[in-house]
Amino acid sequence: MIFTDTEMRARRANTAFRQLMGFPEGELIGRSPTRQPGVSRILDTQFVERTLTQQVMKEGVPVVNVPLELTVAGQHRVAAWTAYRVSDNGRVLGAVSTLIDITDEARAARELRQANTRLDLLQRAGNEIGTTLDVGHTAEELAALIVPGLADRVVVDLIDAALLGEDPAGAGPQELPFRRYAVLDAEAAGLVNYASGEQFIVPVTGQPARVFLHGEPILASSSDELSELGLPDAIVRPLLERGAHTLIEVPLTARGVTLGVVALSRSKTPAPYDEADVRLVCDLTARAAVHLDNARLYSREHDAAVTLQRSLLPREVPRVAGLDIAWRYQPASQAAEIGGDWFDVLPLDGGQVALMVGDVTGHGIRAAAIMGQLRTTTAALARLGCPADEILVQLGGTVAAHGDEAGATCVYAQYDPSSGRCQLTSAGHLPPALRLPDGTTEFIDLPPGLLLGAGQGQYQAADRQLAPGSILALYTDGLIEQPGQDLGIGLSRLARALSDGPSGTMDELCDSVLASLAPRPRDDVALLLARCTAAR
Repeated sequence: MIFTDTEMRARRANTAFRQLMGFPEGELIGRSPTRQPGVSRILDTQFVERTLTQQVMKEGVPVVNVPLELTVAGQHRVAAWTAYRVSDNGRVLGAVSTLIDITDEARAARELRQANTRLDLLQRAGNEIGTTLDVGHTAEELAALIVPGLADRVVVDLIDAALLGEDPAGAGPQELPFRRYAVLDAEAAGLVNYASGEQFIVPVTGQPARVFLHGEPILASSSDELSELGLPDAIVRPLLERGAHTLIEVPLTARGVTLGVVALSRSKTPAPYDEADVRLVCDLTARAAVHLDNARLYSREHDAAVTLQRSLLPREVPRVAGLDIAWRYQPASQAAEIGGDWFDVLPLDGGQVALMVGDVTGHGIRAAAIMGQLRTTTAALARLGCPADEILVQLGGTVAAHGDEAGATCVYAQYDPSSGRCQLTSAGHLPPALRLPDGTTEFIDLPPGLLLGAGQGQYQAADRQLAPGSILALYTDGLIEQPGQDLGIGLSRLARALSDGPSGTMDELCDSVLASLAPRPRDDVALLLARCTAAR
């Protein structure tokens, strides 16, 4: 306890207060806190005098249990400060202050807040990281979670070779090529060293490489420790110039595969990192690494499915007398939607030609493999002169052999340029579109036919006479379907795109239709256009 007069001079102080301050009574009595340099080194004397003068003595409003930060014998302490005005018959005499050491309570409260903050971060990580199957976006989500709550700056560096499933050491035994996938700074204008997307080389003796290769986090609790970590000068120098005084680096490891390194640093936040922060960061990055690995594996499957699918589709279509043909295959913009769309153009005996477009249900490599079987089977049967209904029955058996979950739709058109007669057969596929010579577009109504693989069924054909200048359009559902949109709307948009499209080459019309209906399709798109060119 201590009593101060209206001039802020100490008049009485008990033994406990003198021991707390570390001064004999003679050095305290008669002096204000700001006139006692030793006291100023212990607590914020400016704040204490201002509060006592303006609030306690002038306004009569007491101070109750206000935390005061103290530095006593080099140790950080916290005291609860309470102060009341002392008066005699309305005359203010001064103020009595009490200090109660609450260091242990404050430490427990701080640790509880930190624990709650850590739990909140881990809970948010489950909701905010891994919302997509994109490696770059997942890295950015991790960075956004860390800054500013846990760091003033964070970078996420991955190794391209690890993302591709290759041996990172293959780039050279003495160096590792990292690529910066995400960088976030609390001060937007303060981006330093490598920018997002930039690749940089780190020697295997460098600290990021050691973290990557050995899978052990590192902690620098001071700027001196940060300087001694052995980081590349291009990394550490800008950090120190920004005032970074503490750093954590942890590996991004999932399912036994290390994908990269995450580095956190603080410059504006005064508290240094400790071992509890390292454990928290390791927990966060472990969760993020699983999502990054999921995105990596999904991207590999996507690329494999696209490669397989493209290898099974025709690289070019044959030239057919009487038809001007163009085609487009557009893989889905989302990895999950790679499917089994296909098309084919098959020259037949007698100058006739078969045009075909189909779609295997499901997605991924399995759908692409089934698609390849169907295309091969169709080509073999068509060249043997089998009629369309028999071909579709055989295709149905091929699909059924893959199990109850397999299915496919297709439309088969056999065209005779000499007569202009086109015979069309459908197995549950969308109706072909026909742009007439006058520019209007209609859809050809076909007997629906049974979905391939759904059981035994008969497939009936419909005949249509195609006039010179007519354009037959065969397509898959990825071209016209949109989530929550009625199928009729998609068909109307297709009719409009065909009617309003350019009247030049078929390639120009293909590009125009795709740009109008499916610039970034959610599902695969196969589009086959054939314009009748021979005179009848």
